[in-house]
Amino acid sequence: MKRILLTVSFLIFLSASSWLLAQNPNLNREAKTITYEEIYDTPYDINKLFIHLQPMYGEYFSTNTTVGWGIRAQYYLKNIADFEMDFRGPYAKPFDIARHAAAKNSTIDNEPKGYLYFDIVGTYHIKDEELDTETKFILYSNRYKGDKWGATVPLHTVIPTKVRRIIGARFGGMSYKTSFDMNRIMDKQGVTLYSDEGAAIGEDESLYGNMSASGFYIGGSMAWIKNVAVQPDKIYGTLVNDLIFTTYFDINFTPFVNVDDVYNDGQRYSSEPILTSVLGFRAGIEGKFNRKISWGYGGEIGHRPGLKKSGFFFNVRISFPIFSSQLRYQVESFGK
Repeated sequence: MKRILLTVSFLIFLSASSWLLAQNPNLNREAKTITYEEIYDTPYDINKLFIHLQPMYGEYFSTNTTVGWGIRAQYYLKNIADFEMDFRGPYAKPFDIARHAAAKNSTIDNEPKGYLYFDIVGTYHIKDEELDTETKFILYSNRYKGDKWGATVPLHTVIPTKVRRIIGARFGGMSYKTSFDMNRIMDKQGVTLYSDEGAAIGEDESLYGNMSASGFYIGGSMAWIKNVAVQPDKIYGTLVNDLIFTTYFDINFTPFVNVDDVYNDGQRYSSEPILTSVLGFRAGIEGKFNRKISWGYGGEIGHRPGLKKSGFFFNVRISFPIFSSQLRYQVESFGK
């Protein structure tokens, strides 16, 4: 009985596959050979400066969760090094979860601080080389437009190209500040706060504190850069692949972690019992394109130094638009 069921299932699968092939002209075609003309294949000839406008980022951080905007700048110094700067913050108070909760629920005198993050990192190119590879291109035909293109399974081709691979050593600094739910942190760490007179803070108080941290990154990265365009024959449009894709891993050493003391009813409660951490890490990816105006993406996951047992984070960010330039300034010349 099982053999009969398997045989019937197999025949149904073959029939369905044949029907799909008959219905889709792209899959039913005989294999084609195309010729093409290389327009350029120059992975070293990329723009030097990239300015990312980030209309949206989202970050889950055990200490505080935020959604907001950012700005990112990157500069490539030939094949020697590249540098990047990143700044981000929430759209407004409701998108800064800890600060918003503090404004509504806090019973102490401390004014909650908004979340802000900044880092700057330089990457030295230990190895910057050009390698042979193959690149897959989708063949787009001008005959397929609108719904016709959307209902078409596109053909593709693989073409030998060059890729630039960069193995880098990274070093930089970071700084951030944020509000946080102090009751939750105290419960996790099993600590309490005491006034200068030695009295414990009331258990019924809703405590939201402020903290800031500054430190250093050291790590490594690997980047792949393609910058190629070809023109196939016949009905197909120009094929371009100019992706710049980077992966990285950093160790974070943050010796400067400050948790504000708590003030309530004229009393100061020292934040010294709150435990902090100085070591962390992050792993991330980033993609963008070598165009004057384009878009990009990125994401990170790791452990951010700050409050002990509350350092896990991950974030995603979208960059649009990204403006870039080769920073080449030319003066027109005319013959006499």
